[in-house]
Amino acid sequence: MRKSYFDSLTFNSIKGIAIILLFVLHFFASSDLWLPEFCVPSFQVFEKYFSHSLNMCIAMFAFLSGYGFWFNSEKNYSHSVHKAFKILTVYWKIYFLFFVVAVLTGLYSDFSLENIGLALIGLDEFHVVGDIIAFHWYLAFYLAILFLLPSFHYLLVRYNNILRDIFYLVIVPIFIFSFFGNQASSFYCLKRFFVDLILWFPCVGVGYVAARYSVFEMFDICFHKVCKRKMKYFRFIINIVFVILTFYGMYRFPGMIYTTKSAWILPIVINMSVFYILFFTYALTDFLRIIQDHWFQSILSALGRDSLYMWLLNGIFFNVFKTYTQPVLLYPKNALLVLVWGLFICFMLTRMLIALERCLKR
Repeated sequence: MRKSYFDSLTFNSIKGIAIILLFVLHFFASSDLWLPEFCVPSFQVFEKYFSHSLNMCIAMFAFLSGYGFWFNSEKNYSHSVHKAFKILTVYWKIYFLFFVVAVLTGLYSDFSLENIGLALIGLDEFHVVGDIIAFHWYLAFYLAILFLLPSFHYLLVRYNNILRDIFYLVIVPIFIFSFFGNQASSFYCLKRFFVDLILWFPCVGVGYVAARYSVFEMFDICFHKVCKRKMKYFRFIINIVFVILTFYGMYRFPGMIYTTKSAWILPIVINMSVFYILFFTYALTDFLRIIQDHWFQSILSALGRDSLYMWLLNGIFFNVFKTYTQPVLLYPKNALLVLVWGLFICFMLTRMLIALERCLKR
């Protein structure tokens, strides 16, 4: 099999950029996550213009999941089970740690077995901000990806038709998940689970298609043909255009909803990030190649390599601990410093947890 367009450093660097955008989304463009006394008015202004655009970070993770799947040496259910267990193990360790601290400090007293059981797979009624782990919804979504992709791959791998792949991986899932979402409409957590699949699985499909049909490599060929001289400057301008169009497009036109007369399916929702994610990811990748700053990429790669921990741990500022953690996060006062401070705290917590795990294994 041919090599991936991304080397491991670049792949993790893109994930690192996605994590930074995720932190910006949570810190500055999600005013409902903040306690009233800490919600700065400028957050609401920033949220108005950038909340939809910053959701591209979720599209990036979904896209990279589909892209990376194509280059897995194993594309079967046994590999999915192994990977799911690894991810769940990380999640459960953080959940258990937060749970114990919250109980011992008297910040958590809801011992409903149903809520705890659902929360352990990212499906509790709170969806976005749970009591113990915030933003845990992506766990259930990612577990679904792990088992859906081998099924779609088995159906499509025998054919070599890009339009067929786009149809079955991008369009068909929207209708399938809309149908199941409607059947589960009386169960809020399941309905939200299928809505997440409707919104973000098409980006997974785009990633799979981009990997299988060497779409990024074709972009490179097109650039070389269009402009052989001053290639670097031309690429830089095109990349800026891609990024600006993505942010502007997500601001002006984040999605479409088509309400059907059928009682069998939910309203059809099309998340427009599926149209932007390919060009947006390519632009960011090309920026990294143009800059060629190993130190800068190493920092991004370190954030991306531990993106699962970073995703889960940034919720410490918005779960049961937020009364105590939000003032700590806002301590630097300056927005840029708050972002760097929040990234630093979560990164250090990540390294401490990983170090602790290694010590316990010895």
